[in-house]
Amino acid sequence: MATTVNIDIDPADKILLKRSLNKKGNGQRFFTHEVRRLCNPYVPHLTGDLERTAVEKVDSIEYVQPYARRQYYENSGRNRSMAPMAGKLWDKRMWQDRGKEIVQSVANYCGGKPE
Repeated sequence: MATTVNIDIDPADKILLKRSLNKKGNGQRFFTHEVRRLCNPYVPHLTGDLERTAVEKVDSIEYVQPYARRQYYENSGRNRSMAPMAGKLWDKRMWQDRGKEIVQSVANYCGGKPE
């Protein structure tokens, strides 16, 4: 004899919306802001313009100074008196150091737990 089980579950988009995980939703905004905030100590800091003028969009951070690309790929990290962790590839180095912390904070914000 076969048994039938009916499960009443919300559609995926409604579940994602409840957790702020919808496309370009508050969860994404929170993640982007956390990445920018935690990247700041890693961004080269001679005058502070590079980090101060960064444009934070929903799902990206754009460093708009004309020298930003060169600093991102070529900064030697020699002038670290103002920002001791500053240097090239700042987002990748920050993620290596603090990625788990970001995952935890986003999980807390969205009401979940990191896996």
